[in-house]
Amino acid sequence: MLSEETIIFITFLLAIIGYTGLTTVLLLSLKRKVPFLFWRIVAAIIFVHVIMVWTYRYDWQFSLAVRNGYSGFIIFHTALLMILFSTFAKESTAKILIRISFIVVTIGALGASFRYDVVAIYRLPVMLCALAGGGGLLWGYFRKRFLG
Repeated sequence: MLSEETIIFITFLLAIIGYTGLTTVLLLSLKRKVPFLFWRIVAAIIFVHVIMVWTYRYDWQFSLAVRNGYSGFIIFHTALLMILFSTFAKESTAKILIRISFIVVTIGALGASFRYDVVAIYRLPVMLCALAGGGGLLWGYFRKRFLG
């Protein structure tokens, strides 16, 4: 049986792997087609992370999941659904869902890395992903808007 410390480590290691994958897919999708096989693997990692949080952090208790408020719960679970739906959506729809979910997940990941000690170790990688993905989104917007 794994220790609680090991389970927590794996749970949040999956989170940063998933967020790095989300950032990578976002950046790749700005220039070319969504790499769906890779994206499905990343989405599975993200899903396993969420299942582990529900299992080991919330003990499947809704009251623990909403202890910081219903709005965050709804927003982040909606982002999870967008991630999962985007893995089987048409390319144009998938790109929109990936972009929106990246923004939502980035807000949550940045906030969590500064608020919770358990994920503070991931603060630098989260900031780097946020900068890379945010920069990519801005580059894509300005390229489309001003360069046609």
